[in-house]
This record gives sequence, C-alpha cells and structure tokens, in this order.
Amino acid sequence: MELTRYRVTGAIFLASIAIIFLPMLFDGDGLKPTEAFNSEAFDLQQAVDTLDFSVAVSEDTSEVPGSKAALVARKVLRETIDEEGYLEDNNTRIGDPVLSIEDTSTLVWAVQVGSFDQYDNATALRDRLLQDGYSAWLSNVRKVGGNRTRVAVGPILLRTDALSMEEELADRYDGLEALIVGFSQ
Repeated sequence: MELTRYRVTGAIFLASIAIIFLPMLFDGDGLKPTEAFNSEAFDLQQAVDTLDFSVAVSEDTSEVPGSKAALVARKVLRETIDEEGYLEDNNTRIGDPVLSIEDTSTLVWAVQVGSFDQYDNATALRDRLLQDGYSAWLSNVRKVGGNRTRVAVGPILLRTDALSMEEELADRYDGLEALIVGFSQ
C-alpha cells in the first residue's frame, strides 16, 4: 500500500513537470542568437569602453515608485567612481572583481596569474586557461603609469585550495608567477 502511494505520487509529479516543461521545449524555434551577442563577435572590453558615465537622468521621480531610493544610490555610486568608470578607493573598473594582496581577512580567494599592459595578451592567457579547464577571468585596474588587465583563476573558498591551485598553475605553466589574492565583488 505504501509503495503504491509513492509510485502514484511520483507519477503525478512527473506528469506535472511534463505538462509544464514540454510545451516550452516544443514551442517554436526558440531564441536565435543575434550577431551582437555571438561569443566570437562580442567584445566585453569594447562594450565597457563605450559606456558614457556623464549621461544625465531626469530627477523627476513623481511617477516612478521606488525611484527616489535608486536616484540616491546612483548619486552615492557616482561619488565613488571617476569619469572613466574606476572605483576611487581601489582603482578597479566598476563591475570587475576586486583583487587585493593586502586583505587577509577575506573569505574568498583567487590566484592571479598575470597582469598585462596589453588587453590582447591578457585575453590570450585567459582563453588558454579556459581551454585548459580553469575558471579564469579578467579584472581591469588603474595603476601608476596606465591601466592594466589582470588574469586570475577562481574564486576559491578555502585558502588551502588557493595554495594548491597556485602550485598547480606554477607547475603546469613554466615561467608563470602565480599569486594568491583576496577576491571580492
């Protein structure tokens, strides 16, 4: 009796899921990728470089509920970034992960494997790491003498795992000087 009840419950559950999701699978051709978001054609760095941080937004919030809080948040954010979109307190481009050598209180880690003046060199290393199965990404930072693009692997939750990853990357890629850094968003 008990087993029959479980089977009936399971059958009802599976039928419900099928009723919900099967029409989604067979309804039309789905979304077709546009040329603008083709992974080969879309360049994130170019998109970020075209952002205009000087665009004025109307302060009239009488018709939009909750917009006053958004305008206050926007004002606070604008006070913390410069005209090129870099956060003034850590010189990292807004939206990029913040890597910090000094921050030992962090709960999340990353392994920085390179820092480049040339964006193309950074993307080449990141792409190689991605191809080899690592979770690699870029972070843009302003340094004395110009902007740099850092390549890192992570995030990693445990420092011991970050140490292991640092050794693995240094062993696998000759001449690569990996560095454990704090990671925050």
